[in-house]
Amino acid sequence: MKKLLAVLLLSMAGFTAFAQSGLGIKGGLGLTNVYTDAGSLKGNIQQSLDTKTGFVFGVWGRLGKKLYLQPELLVASKGGKVEVTPLGMSTPQLVDVKYTNLDIPILVGFKPLNFLRVMAGPVASVKLSEDKKLKDALGDFTSNTGDAFASSTWGYQFGVGVKLLGIEIDLRREGGLSDINVLKFKDNANFSQRPAGWQLTLGFKII
Repeated sequence: MKKLLAVLLLSMAGFTAFAQSGLGIKGGLGLTNVYTDAGSLKGNIQQSLDTKTGFVFGVWGRLGKKLYLQPELLVASKGGKVEVTPLGMSTPQLVDVKYTNLDIPILVGFKPLNFLRVMAGPVASVKLSEDKKLKDALGDFTSNTGDAFASSTWGYQFGVGVKLLGIEIDLRREGGLSDINVLKFKDNANFSQRPAGWQLTLGFKII
């Protein structure tokens, strides 16, 4: 958590300097799901490929021209679905997974053409809120009562961007580098969840 706060503070402090090359706002949609590996619990908990559409909005800064550094502060809603079969039952339930993060991408980009950009880099995420449906659905299998999702995680983004009529259009692939689920399961069962998805945004340079 301390490392994430340091990334956040450095990003905020750098926006003034980045304004020399570009400072803007952006917003758009995200399409995400949650990859679930239930280990020995796979008889009761299965991954669903259903996706969830969420929102993303925030600010970005850019330092450099041909080769550039681009930090961002983004509020993003994410999630997916998980199939859970409660103990003593044979019919699975499709459970919504919903949470909202403050994402802090630190991207390195390159402009092969004036209107075209490619970028990639790590993303630090701080959880802002979570829906309790998944935690409640997994109650038969867990031994703790805390939140289902980690307060901070790491991920990545890579993608392409184009500038048309003054609008920055970005399409990115994003994924998780660390587990988002922190529940403790009975009998020390292995359980892993990582997010993945796509993000499409429109951005405007304001400085």
